[in-house]
Amino acid sequence: MKYGRVDVSGPNECPEEGRLPGKYQCIRLCLCLETTNLIAFLCCLDAGPPSPADHLREVFYRMGLNDKEIVALSGAHTLGRSRPERSGWGKPETKYTKDGPGTPGGQSWTVQWLKFDNSYFKDIKAKRDEDLLVLPTDAVLFEDPSFKVYAEKYAEDQETFFKVYAEAHAKLSNLGAKFDPPEVCL
Repeated sequence: MKYGRVDVSGPNECPEEGRLPGKYQCIRLCLCLETTNLIAFLCCLDAGPPSPADHLREVFYRMGLNDKEIVALSGAHTLGRSRPERSGWGKPETKYTKDGPGTPGGQSWTVQWLKFDNSYFKDIKAKRDEDLLVLPTDAVLFEDPSFKVYAEKYAEDQETFFKVYAEAHAKLSNLGAKFDPPEVCL
């Protein structure tokens, strides 16, 4: 595993707020600049936040990941919980997490939230239980035509999900670090 990745080569290349502009923000701005209609230009600039699909692509495309890999990595939500006091998402507790190991509470994406399998995709597709968390970026996996192909496949074929997830996780873990972590002496 490599620690960190390089987005820019120096501080002069960072926008003021210290974040790189996303692909869709740049595309949106370029399209706005090409119009000669002032009203269209102003409306374009005020397009609001990106859709959940655009948000996922904006984050992961700049890391060199594609739709197949984005959907597979989203499947990691089969593990764990969300806590509203930390992320603003989820319920304080559900029937699946109120007596959970460790610190009880939060809202999980799956019934067996400590087991890594393809139930994340099955549960989102089935929309079977309001005690299971479905974020907008989860639901879009079965709404966006490109994402849906992969989400359907992973819901049906756990081995394919495991294979693609492992490859995407390795790719994500090895992004762009140009240094070796310092040696730790105990």
